Amino acid sequence: MPVLCVDTTAYHLATELALLANPLCCFLAFFVACRRPPVLGALCAFSVVVASLIIHTATLSPSPWLVGTTQGTFLIILLNVLWTGCISYTKVNVASILQGYGENALMFCGIITQLGSCIGAICIFIISMRTSSFKAC
Repeated sequence: MPVLCVDTTAYHLATELALLANPLCCFLAFFVACRRPPVLGALCAFSVVVASLIIHTATLSPSPWLVGTTQGTFLIILLNVLWTGCISYTKVNVASILQGYGENALMFCGIITQLGSCIGAICIFIISMRTSSFKAC
């Protein structure tokens, strides 16, 4: 089992609550739909800021902000749930907008989404394996 720099309870809660936030925010998008591009752009920008905070916290390992405190645990959990929920809500709304443009638009949206995930995974792999940005606890 890998050594975690955060409390295992915090890691477990962040993971489980983020997994719960995903379907809840997707379900919420059916009732509170947002089809305005400026609002979706703002949600994307907010997601980038939250993701940047998560990555910055990871690079501060083994002693990130508020390590070992209740506030630090709450911050880690909150950031993960906010990011997952915001991304899920945005992706459902973008897909619902593209649905009106036909099957090809949804296919290209899926291709771009998978390509972005692939590029992100490759970048994180290179950063974590080839640089000293992330340190073991």
